[in-house]
Amino acid sequence: MKHTIFSLLLLLASAGACAGVIGFDDLAGDESAPIANGYQGFDWDNLGAIRADAYPGSGYAAGTVSFGNTAFNRDGGIAAVSKAGGFDFVGAFFTSAWLEQELAFDGWRDGRLVHSTAVSYVIDTATPLWIGLGWKDIDTLVIYNSSGTQWAMDDFTVPEPASLALFGTALAGLAMARRRRVKA
Repeated sequence: MKHTIFSLLLLLASAGACAGVIGFDDLAGDESAPIANGYQGFDWDNLGAIRADAYPGSGYAAGTVSFGNTAFNRDGGIAAVSKAGGFDFVGAFFTSAWLEQELAFDGWRDGRLVHSTAVSYVIDTATPLWIGLGWKDIDTLVIYNSSGTQWAMDDFTVPEPASLALFGTALAGLAMARRRRVKA
């Protein structure tokens, strides 16, 4: 009975786990403050969070896919997201804050370039563009832009294997509990 209850609790915990989407909505949205290193387990270089309503009609407003905030490159230049131990980058939504521009990406692991986009992605101020790269095992994602102006990024997505492992463990526990009950 203990195994069944424990397995059910694991199953419930895994169902509530997030999908690895960072929406920046739990941040204050104060454009003057950088996103703190350690936020959601990542280090954020030259990135801040801004409220969607800070500049009505801008790409910030159009680029906020989740609720109220979006991340942006603070000085209009290169930005990077890194994590000790590495991560897999699925993708994110991007919108230009002020004018059409191009973005390019590099993925690094232990100081070595392991991925690079062969093409640039054109982003505008009106419609968020999902850029799905599906890069595995990088520790730094570098984002370059062509215009030297700001862009907005929302729903930064990384897989969360821990929730899948938790789900699998719960199912295995339920199967074991059931097998013991059948034998008894």
